[in-house]
Amino acid sequence: MIKPQPYELICKKCGWSKTFAPASDVIQLGRDYVSACPECGNSELQHKAAEPMKG
Repeated sequence: MIKPQPYELICKKCGWSKTFAPASDVIQLGRDYVSACPECGNSELQHKAAEPMKG
């Protein structure tokens, strides 16, 4: 099993964003990713590596 790195999805249309940290390489819709913005429905989401958590 290869654990994916945490990543952030960002909607450039409305500004919604969420960081996902999958627990395994088995990715599930809704838990580990979304295919469209839950706020506005935009399906063109920006994907980027998550920034380190601030302590």
